[in-house]
Amino acid sequence: MKVCYIVGTLGRGGAERQLVYMLRALRLEGIEVRVLCLTSGEAFESEIRELGVDVIFVGSSRNRLAKLSKIVRETRAYAPDLVQSSHFYTNIYAAIAGKLSGIPSIGAIRNDLLSEIRLDRVFGRSQIRLPDFLIANSSVAVRRAEMFRKNTGAVGLVRNVVDLNGTGQPGAKRGTDGVAVLFAGRLVDQKRPDWFVSLAGRLHHENGSSKVRFRMIGGGPLRASLDRQREDLGLTNAVFSIAGETADIESEYRQSDLLVLTSSFEGTPNVVLEAMSCGLPVVATRVGGVSEIVTEETGIPVEPSDFEGLVAATRELICDRERRMQMGERARAFVQKHHSLGYLRQRLPEIYAEQLRAKSANNSGR
Repeated sequence: MKVCYIVGTLGRGGAERQLVYMLRALRLEGIEVRVLCLTSGEAFESEIRELGVDVIFVGSSRNRLAKLSKIVRETRAYAPDLVQSSHFYTNIYAAIAGKLSGIPSIGAIRNDLLSEIRLDRVFGRSQIRLPDFLIANSSVAVRRAEMFRKNTGAVGLVRNVVDLNGTGQPGAKRGTDGVAVLFAGRLVDQKRPDWFVSLAGRLHHENGSSKVRFRMIGGGPLRASLDRQREDLGLTNAVFSIAGETADIESEYRQSDLLVLTSSFEGTPNVVLEAMSCGLPVVATRVGGVSEIVTEETGIPVEPSDFEGLVAATRELICDRERRMQMGERARAFVQKHHSLGYLRQRLPEIYAEQLRAKSANNSGR
């Protein structure tokens, strides 16, 4: 089997990390893959090439039709069995390339769908309706896509996964010399990192000591304003540190006691699954697929608009080491059971086989 992926970017983000996991799973199953990308020279490109997957740059023109033409030419030249999009905004490219090449197309929903439609006002509905099949990473997005398409057979769930190789059990001494609270994500409006800074300011001044430390990992356009906010709240670097992107996020999880997610919308956040796989409990806003993974067993979910609830939940876990440890153990066990790479190795070929059977049935019925 051969599959051609249409990719918007290979920058260091959650959808891109999941793409790497998908490609790895497919290669382990003996499926040949090629990636057509609208950008070049980004973080995950070399990692994908190391999997034995060719990455072809198709975004040299700023004109959409020129990009589409190149995507169609490359797809036809590769002659895959299926074409698949890894970003919502590249669904149209995959759908048209599939139709012109006579092969099934698969689109992607990476967030909660409603936010993706808002961000792509011109083509949003076409991104949903044109692909032959859609995959989403949360049950919420699946249900919404089925309503838009009015077809329950045209959308499937493919859960996000994490690589559990090398991740050990939570450290027995975690939290004995203070508590480290972590935020990890892009510094953009969607993630509301300013909420995390405000939360840190509130809890630090309540506590009155440096025993609780806050750390923010990630890059993005809000970095400068977050630095100013931190200074305005009187948070020193010893209490609140802001680092940029890191290739070794696992070490950050291992040095932390608790993850806080403040997002206004999400799909199924990678950072939550990664933190859970390292034995961290999670305080998170109940957005997208978050409530499918963050439960009272593995953390504390709060309503998206409830900043005070977010502060209270974080305070609660800071003060209760035993509860943090128990939640962390259950969180890791949950990820091992439901979000491992082995799940992808089974789920993706299953979807591909279904789409090829449907295509064959349609052709024979004509």
